[in-house]
Amino acid sequence: MLAKRVATGYAVGPGQGVPHRGRDVKASGQCTGGTLTVIEITIDGGPPRHTHTHEDESLYIFTGSLDVRCGEDRFQAEPGGFVFLPRQIPHEFRSVGGPATGLLIVTPGGLDEYFAQLHAALAGGADPAEIRAIQTTFGIVLS
Repeated sequence: MLAKRVATGYAVGPGQGVPHRGRDVKASGQCTGGTLTVIEITIDGGPPRHTHTHEDESLYIFTGSLDVRCGEDRFQAEPGGFVFLPRQIPHEFRSVGGPATGLLIVTPGGLDEYFAQLHAALAGGADPAEIRAIQTTFGIVLS
């Protein structure tokens, strides 16, 4: 039997995050009953082209600029801009001219768990096969 996820109400202030998830995680999948994850991010460079099979990603840009590719589309995201990256479509984004900051909003929730497992594996010196196994578990496919 699957455990029922329960959303809980809470507020985080500037510089605070969800307990046991770090100050950057503003809403974890667990705290929202699996409905969304929100992470305050700094992008200096960016992830390789990849596809999410389980969730949609959105980015709200605070500072800096991003060069974004989603499928065949390419565009710039500036401060105050919003980017929607649907599941099943390969995408990538790179900061332009220095770091960019923003909110990463993921629906449904749970990608915070992926990042926690990925960071722990990388800190522990995981080999590429271990990293791919984590990506596979979370439905992330590198292009």
